[in-house]
Amino acid sequence: MNQQIGLRRALGRLSDTILTLRAGLGPVWDKTAVLCLTEFGRTAAENGTKGTDHGTGGAMIYAGGALRGKRILGDWPGLAEADLYNRRDLLPTRDIRAYPAWVMHDLLGIQKRAIETAIFPGLDMGANPGMVV
Repeated sequence: MNQQIGLRRALGRLSDTILTLRAGLGPVWDKTAVLCLTEFGRTAAENGTKGTDHGTGGAMIYAGGALRGKRILGDWPGLAEADLYNRRDLLPTRDIRAYPAWVMHDLLGIQKRAIETAIFPGLDMGANPGMVV
């Protein structure tokens, strides 16, 4: 499968899409938040077909003029075998839903209680990561 080639293409398309959106929105970009995330991660090591299997921890890419950029959010547990979840997956350090939840709260003014009970039932948003400008 060679995941590296597929990932390079997919990330190139994602970059082109975000840049096209930015150009098309003009000044509205300053009020825009784009979050690209998934509900599952990938294993830390390649499998036999040069890909990775579904895993636990993952990553998020975010963009937009309404968001603080040029930084990494969250805790980095490391990729040493002893640091991995079940010795195979990136260790999840936070519920990924907390990031869009805080953007909805800070950018759109949606109440925390509504987010934690109706939008993302059972979510504990935790500390505000300060993504919104």
